Order: sequence, then structure tokens, then C-alpha cells
Amino acid sequence: MLQSIFEAIPDPRSKQGQRYELSYVLLFSIFAMLSQATSYRKIHTFISTHVEKLTTHFGLSWTRAPAYTTIRNIIQGLRPDDMEVAVQAATALMRDPASNGVTFLSGDGKKLRHSFDRFADRQAAEMFSLFAGDEGLILAHIDLAEKSSEIPVVQSLLETLELTDTIMTVDALHCQADTIKAASEHAVDVLVQVKANQPTLLEDCQRTASSAQPVDHYQEPVEKQRNRIESRTVDVFAPDQVTDTDKWGGAIQSIIKVFRDREVFDTQSKTWRDTSEISWYISTRLVDAETYCKGIRQHWGVENRNHYVRDVTLHEDASRIRVQPTVFARLRSLTLNILRVNHVKNISQEVYANALNFSRLFRYPELGLGMPPN
Repeated sequence: MLQSIFEAIPDPRSKQGQRYELSYVLLFSIFAMLSQATSYRKIHTFISTHVEKLTTHFGLSWTRAPAYTTIRNIIQGLRPDDMEVAVQAATALMRDPASNGVTFLSGDGKKLRHSFDRFADRQAAEMFSLFAGDEGLILAHIDLAEKSSEIPVVQSLLETLELTDTIMTVDALHCQADTIKAASEHAVDVLVQVKANQPTLLEDCQRTASSAQPVDHYQEPVEKQRNRIESRTVDVFAPDQVTDTDKWGGAIQSIIKVFRDREVFDTQSKTWRDTSEISWYISTRLVDAETYCKGIRQHWGVENRNHYVRDVTLHEDASRIRVQPTVFARLRSLTLNILRVNHVKNISQEVYANALNFSRLFRYPELGLGMPPN
């Protein structure tokens, strides 16, 4: 599957320079990244170690593995937009077409912290990604230009998305009238947190909750884990008391209040410490409180199931790739998607096991590889 999708990527090299097929260089790079490779040199080491098995299994005429500089030049020569098309095509084939109720997509930006280049006076690259929390899949990316903001990127994304029965969740940075209006005008629903960056709207939310009855209420079961006991209550209100109706254009369809209560055990003092907080959200859609509770919790999956794993296990933050870093980042996303769709819970242990046993790579049906070589 992957190899045929990679074949559709335009090859920027001249015909004379295509000694190593682009599609197989990318496929073997995914193999390597599934086996703990985090750099061009490690991808080269993986291919070099298994070159005989790989060339025999795929019927290639390679006499030896490409040098790491060749692998680097091939990948760095690709356009991020072309790589994005391939990643989205592959991910679309991995997704379960069955839809059960409202789907939440989490949107968030991430900086590739060590991709800066002081000699070229270039800041670290940054990407905005869409994450399907219930599936654990990264669906799409948009590269952010230097010194630009996520806000216009999200607004343009809302104009191009064609999603039904889907709510996009974003953080308080995107609590902007233009963002809410763009979502409403293009029939894409959003759920966004309200903080002090919109003081009047925040006061409206608080006043609504104090003077009106919720249209729906949900008490989440108490969650107990390690040294923490947590409970949360979600109330959904009709937006009858929004002050700046002209500003928001009537696009706000619900106000959501989330009350969190936590009891944390202090191992030093041997006492329980109680903390509580209230968070406010608005949405362009009105659904039940339990559904909103699910969506709000899922939003943080983009941090702990995507960003954290990329940095800690795939070493994205530590990567010093400075030329086309977002192309390599998209390969990381595809690697994570393959593992997630195979219900891998511990990414670190899985890639370590793959590094110890080459044949394990043939257990992922999404790769379309058939039986492993002897």
C-alpha cells in the first residue's frame, strides 16, 4: 500500500540521478523509523544492515544500500505539500469508515525546536496538525510560515475542510470572532476554550451559568488512578446572554461549563490536597453534555498521545534536521499512524522490539508487504 502511494510523489531528481527509487527509499525509511531510527544516518544503518533481505524481497537491483547523504538529499529534495498529499492518502486508507456519533478532531501547533538555523537566520519550523483523538491518528498538517500565527491558518483550514458530524477542538488562542464566523459560514463546527483573552465573552459565560438553568448536565464517573481522585461535571447552556452579538454573528450555539475537582495525595505529608477549577468553552454546535465532556478530554490527546510521543520516543525535539524538517516530521506522523492503527499502546517498547527482530515489520498489514523474507 505505502509503496504505491509513494510512487505518486513527484521525484525532483533528474532521470540520471534516480539510481535508487524514491518510493522504496521512503518505504525503507518508514521501516527504519518503525525500528527506532531517528535520523538519516540511522535510516542508512538500518537499510545497510538489511539490504540483502530488502532487495531480494522487493526484487530490486540495488547492489548496495544508498549512502546516508543520498537518503538525506532524496528526502530533503521533496516538497512538503507533495509529502502531505501522500500522508493524507495513506491515513485515509487506515481510518475506519464507520462513524458512531460526533467525531472530535483536535487542532494544535507544534514547533520543531532544534530545526532552527542561525547561519541562515531561520527560526525553528512549526506545524499545525489535526489529530483524531478516538483513533489516535494524525490526519493532516499545515506548515506555519516564520513569524506567523496559528489563527489565520485555522481560519483558512475551516474554509477548506469538508467534514460532517465533526467538531474541531482548538485552544483559547483561537477564541476569535473571525474563527467562529468562518466555522459557521462553512458548516464546520468548532469547540474552543474561553479565557481572559476574551474578557467580555468570559463574563457572559459566567453570568449565563449563574442565572440560567443548563439545557443538559453530565456527571462523569469518578476517576481514581495512582495518587489522584478526579471528578468532573459538565453543564451546557443556551447562549442567551452574549453581549457582543454583532461581533460573534450569532454563531455561538452553546456555552459549556466544566467543573473539575481533584484530590491529590501528597506522599511527603501523607495528606490529601483538594483542588478545583472551572473552565469555559463555546461551540458552534449544540450537543449533549456527555459528548462535550468526551471531546474536551480528547483534545489533550494531541499533547500526550502525539506531541509527547514524538518528542520522547521519536526524538523530534532533539532532531537537528534543518533542511525541510517538516518532510521528515511527516514521516514520523506516518510511522505513528501505522503503530496506532495496529492498536500499539506502548510505542517505545514496540519500536525497540522491531529493532531487535526485522520480521516483526511484516506484521503491519498497512504496509502491504505479504510474507517476510527468510
